[in-house]
Order: sequence, then structure tokens, then C-alpha cells
Amino acid sequence: MKTQYKKTGDTMVVSMAGRLSYESTEPLREDLDKIAKNVKKDEAPKKIIFNMEELEFVGSSGISSFIQTLKDFGSENPVKPRFCNVRSEFQRVMKALDDSGQFEFYEDEENAKKSFDQ
Repeated sequence: MKTQYKKTGDTMVVSMAGRLSYESTEPLREDLDKIAKNVKKDEAPKKIIFNMEELEFVGSSGISSFIQTLKDFGSENPVKPRFCNVRSEFQRVMKALDDSGQFEFYEDEENAKKSFDQ
């Protein structure tokens, strides 16, 4: 899995591409920890969107660790991140493992950005 970060103003878009694996979750966790520390210091970004358009769903290998990483990140931040371009089969798994309603899904980045203003 390859992860790219793009910051525009107070919005950070985390784009993920490739195959999800257990090994790819730890580098993602480390990067998200750095972002979370900046958010807590009142440094931008204030809005975080995970774009999963290019992420390949490849069975259960690493999925629970990946989702736990996203849940931990969401619970550690004052603003709930948004998720866009998430394939339906991946949404089903994420919703099944989301016992606290942390995941908000949007069709695209634009709708995810607009949701912060509502």
C-alpha cells in the first residue's frame, strides 16, 4: 500500500493506493500519529479526509489492524475524519468493525470537504 499526503489550507487528504497488507499498516500508523500530534498542538490540518479510491480490498490480511489504526486515529482527534471513494465491500467491513460510529463515508473528496462545514 502506498500513502500520499496532500495539505491544502486546513485540509489534509490522505490518499491510499495499492494492496492492503498487514505490513503496510505500521508505517501508516506512524504517519497518522505524527498528524494527530500536530492537530493537538492547534497546527493545521483541522480537516482530514481519507481517499481510498485506489485502495485494493484483498481479503482479511491486515484489514482488522488497518481499521483499528483508523479508529484509533479518529478517537484521538477533536474532529472526526471523513472517508471518500470507499468501495462498497470495504465499507461493509469497516461498518461491521465500527462499534462507535466513527466512520463517515462520502462519494468524493468535494462532498467530504463540504461535510465539515455542516
